[in-house]
Amino acid sequence: MAVVPFSPRSAAAAKIDPIAATWGGLAGAIGLMVGAGRDWPARLLALAIAFGLAGFLAGVRAMGRRIAHGFAAFAVAYAIHAAFIALANVIDMFGGPVAPALLAGGGSAWLRALGASLAFALIGAVLANRWLAPPGGRRR
Repeated sequence: MAVVPFSPRSAAAAKIDPIAATWGGLAGAIGLMVGAGRDWPARLLALAIAFGLAGFLAGVRAMGRRIAHGFAAFAVAYAIHAAFIALANVIDMFGGPVAPALLAGGGSAWLRALGASLAFALIGAVLANRWLAPPGGRRR
């Protein structure tokens, strides 16, 4: 008699795990906040560490589709960052400290940071995928 697992691996691997994406996104958002006010080399270093870790954490936590989870962590990081800036603007309206700019460093610097952070998140997810690949070369 064959035993059927409670949650088939293919069903679990077919969707994005929100916990994995959020853990990775939180790491990425911290990197965005740390690097936003810095010069370009320091900002790039913060993005490399934070988004590399974000993609890796999301990929390690995921049951499958690790590259897609790295992309989801990237998207969640920018959503968390935008939410913090929106909250800072509300606090600013009530007389608090000045809120940071949504597009830190201007539009072109923000676009470069966006592209770099996506690349680093995907690199982290690829590393997690390679590390967790089963023997025999079959990848998820």
